[in-house]
Amino acid sequence: MCFRQWIRPFAGIVAFLAALVLSHAYADAPSPDELVRKLAAEMTSAVRSDPDLQNPGSVKISDFVQKNIVPRFDFERITQIAMGRNWAKANPAEQKQIVAEFSKLLTRTYSNAIATLKDLDVEVKSTRVVAPNADVTVKTQMIGRPQPVAIDYSLINGPGGWRVYDVSVEGISLAAAYRDEFAGLVAQSGVSGLIDALKKKNGG
Repeated sequence: MCFRQWIRPFAGIVAFLAALVLSHAYADAPSPDELVRKLAAEMTSAVRSDPDLQNPGSVKISDFVQKNIVPRFDFERITQIAMGRNWAKANPAEQKQIVAEFSKLLTRTYSNAIATLKDLDVEVKSTRVVAPNADVTVKTQMIGRPQPVAIDYSLINGPGGWRVYDVSVEGISLAAAYRDEFAGLVAQSGVSGLIDALKKKNGG
C-alpha cells in the first residue's frame, strides 16, 4: 500500500497522539486505554475550540505537533520496523540519517492531518497486552465519517513513559506500509538511495 492510500484516514490518529502528550500529568492512570479515553476527548475539544489548529497552513499546528506529538513517538523503533532486514545494511551514521528524515516525513503528515480533527472522535474499544506494563496495543475506532475506521496503536513503556512505535489503520500498519517501498529503494540504489529519496520527499 502506498503512502497516499494509507494516509487517508490518518487524521483520527492525531487525537490519540495528542492525548498521550499529557500522560505525565496523569502518572497514576491505571492503564493506557483509560488514559486515552480521557485525554482524547480533552484534546479533541481543544482543537475544536482553536481556529488556528483547524487551519492546515497554520504555523501553530506545526509548533503543536513538534511540542506535543513528536515526543510521544519512538521514531527509531518505527524506522527499524519499516526497514526490516535492511536496517542492518546501514551504518550508524546512515541509520541516524534515515531516522531523522523519516521522522520529518511523518511529522509533516501529522501537521497536515490535525486540521480535520474537529470533525472526528476517537472511541477506545479494548486493549491487548503484549507484555504486562511494557507493551500494549490500544484498539480504537475513529467516528465522524460515513463508516467508522479501526485504528490500533502499539505502545511500549520505557523511561520516558508510553511511546507509540506503530499504528495500524484497518489492519494495515504504518511501518508495513513503507516496508516494500524502502526495500525497493535499497535494492535499486542502496541505503544512500533511500536516504536521498526521503530527503526529496521532505523537500531537501
